[in-house]
Amino acid sequence: MSPPRALPFILLLTCASGCATAKLAGRPSETPPDPGVARVVVIEPLFELADFRVSRRTEYANVGGLSSGMGLGYRGGLYGPSTVAVTREVREKPFFARPHILTEVHRRVLREVQRRRPSWRVTSTSGAAQLSGPVTVVRTVIDGDEVSATDRPLKSLAFGFGLLLWPLQFINIDPVHETVRVFGIIERFPVIGEDLGPRLVRYPQQPDFAINLSGIQQLRREFGLDVAYDEGLLADETPRGQVLVDGFVDRLASATIALVEEPP
Repeated sequence: MSPPRALPFILLLTCASGCATAKLAGRPSETPPDPGVARVVVIEPLFELADFRVSRRTEYANVGGLSSGMGLGYRGGLYGPSTVAVTREVREKPFFARPHILTEVHRRVLREVQRRRPSWRVTSTSGAAQLSGPVTVVRTVIDGDEVSATDRPLKSLAFGFGLLLWPLQFINIDPVHETVRVFGIIERFPVIGEDLGPRLVRYPQQPDFAINLSGIQQLRREFGLDVAYDEGLLADETPRGQVLVDGFVDRLASATIALVEEPP
């Protein structure tokens, strides 16, 4: 196939793959089969101690001008309304430390841990006051997240040069591969259900009660959980957030089960 004939085909293939929205890459986390040991597990709403960071965000707006006053219908310049890109700096928490993400992850981890361990009774803190006997409380604190691996700069460069050197567009047939690493700690506290009621506290920013666990010996583990995904270079970024949540819920549920089942 000669270059002039191949070019439209390659550009079409590149655009199709380049616009594919994010999807998880790699295998899901592995959780051992349920051993059938009955437990009562309370999973607190997630906390975060992440620092704010400044990022650049580009937004698009439609701009239209006023009529020229001469009835000629000019708007916003010579050719009418246009779309302009506005880039601004935003000071915000990392993705996994944002309140609505923490709430969504907590809700789904509760459901996922219960699904993988049907022999357990898994509940949030709203049901803690009615519990009795031995209870395991799990606390997760998010310290932040970062992109730990990516080939996006290489593919962006290849795409730019590929507008002149079309063979470079073959690189963009394969999607961008990125890995986001979420840092934090996860803790396990053994308590007696009857003691939980007086320890419940409510913070305005939390979707459910927290538990005052001062004075209780904990088992603590630091984590760096990786969520890998593939995404077209030119894809809409909106679906990426849900894909990241899907992957993190899978890994955090596994980490929660491993911590609860870890021998003292």
